[in-house]
Amino acid sequence: MTGAEEGGDRRTLDWAAKEVRRRNAVEREWLGATTQGRPTFAEAELLDRQGIPSCHVWRVPEREVPPHLSATEALRRWQAGACAMCSSRPERLLVDHCHRTGLVRGLLCTSCNTAEGLQSAPSFVAYRQRPPAVMLGMEEQYGSAWDGLALTATKKGQRNAAHVDAAEALFAGITDRFRLEEK
Repeated sequence: MTGAEEGGDRRTLDWAAKEVRRRNAVEREWLGATTQGRPTFAEAELLDRQGIPSCHVWRVPEREVPPHLSATEALRRWQAGACAMCSSRPERLLVDHCHRTGLVRGLLCTSCNTAEGLQSAPSFVAYRQRPPAVMLGMEEQYGSAWDGLALTATKKGQRNAAHVDAAEALFAGITDRFRLEEK
């Protein structure tokens, strides 16, 4: 490598490091103290009994989401490792999305993500009506063009209703069988 090439690489690395520091500062300013004072898992259980998902008592950043963050990245920063429903802090949170519209709603622990699809409890209804992505004013399609879940702008809102209806019919048939077996 010539001296000129090394100098160019060094300038590029310096710029990248400065950009990372700048973005981190923007994110810290955006979040402020919104991730502090959140309910514990035990407190979230009490909220759940009142029909309130944990995220509905979190402070929402006053400023707009930094433009360099996607909705999912903004959710990861704001949720800071906490499940939007129960405030647990598992090793991994799953991206919850609406199967009808394909829009990302929030990040949930495995238990809440599984229960969300099966529950009509008031806290889950409240979560679906005002999920974390809505609280942040963000909208993002779940998936990618490679997995068939991403939509083009022209298909937004027309998300494969036939597949959703078929899945719901299949699920209804499965749950009906379990009910019959219980009797």
